[in-house]
Amino acid sequence: MQPSRNAAEPVAPAEASARPSPAAPLENPYRGFTPAHEDRLAAAGIVTQSQLVRRNRRLNAISIGVPAIGSLAALALLPVAPPTLSTLAIFAVLFFIQSFGLSIGLHRYFTHRSFRPARWFAICLAVAGTWAFQGPIARWVADHRRHHRFSDAQFDPHSPYWTDEGPIRGSVRGWAHAHLSWMLTGRPSCETRYAKDVHADPVESWVSRNYWLVASSGLVLPALVGFAVGGPGEALTAFLWAGCLRVAILHQITWSVNSFGHMFGTKVEGSRDQSRNNLVLTILMIGEGLHSHHHRFPQSAVNQPAILDASGWALRLLARLGVVDLGGARS
Repeated sequence: MQPSRNAAEPVAPAEASARPSPAAPLENPYRGFTPAHEDRLAAAGIVTQSQLVRRNRRLNAISIGVPAIGSLAALALLPVAPPTLSTLAIFAVLFFIQSFGLSIGLHRYFTHRSFRPARWFAICLAVAGTWAFQGPIARWVADHRRHHRFSDAQFDPHSPYWTDEGPIRGSVRGWAHAHLSWMLTGRPSCETRYAKDVHADPVESWVSRNYWLVASSGLVLPALVGFAVGGPGEALTAFLWAGCLRVAILHQITWSVNSFGHMFGTKVEGSRDQSRNNLVLTILMIGEGLHSHHHRFPQSAVNQPAILDASGWALRLLARLGVVDLGGARS
């Protein structure tokens, strides 16, 4: 039995829930668009205004670049400023919080509404998910709902097999597109179409609008804790290792679900796309690597096999504590 939908919190707008018939790709997919193709992009809920597209790509570049530069600095300073036990402890705690903020928060709650949390816990999920530096909640939700609508077909934002323009030729190019380049070259999804419920919620909307403030706090916090524990030197080390490197590592793991998770692994019965269950990604991404099951049952709060789903275990514990209501979720 799949979880019931809350009428006030739809899983997605109606136009995002049904998989449309595939459209024919352009004859010359990499030579620009015809007006007809622009109309098809708009009909699919894809932003085409050049100013908005550039703004989204710039946001992604900064979200990726800042943690990456900080990670390189951490490695460069390793001989003179290695991480201490305090640094590693801060890293571990925040990586744990950030990972669940992404898996349970951005993915299973804000995107799929697969459970109902207490209000205070929803706020915590909004903050922890934004610490992942993967864009505002509304944008993340819109892109992911569009991914499910067009999974491994044209207009899927990050398929290894298709772009908005047409099919990807070559597995390496497809992997690169799904793993990273879609964020720097692709077009964002229309939030008013795919994430209307996020904008309707005052907390989710505020956190989305104040993305840089909330995301930056996830880098400042480890520095402040480091300063309290060991002074300025520990503050710098904690900022680089428990801040920037923590985010950069989660970036790579998350992107691997988009790329490797649609290329390597097993498929569940009834699967209609190329999403796979991948054991390595399941362990690294606390259950999100059970990707084929998730695509087959996107509203399930607990992926199968449940014994491998760390996020599912956490949700069931939270349900017993009364923090979340799983409703009819698979367990």
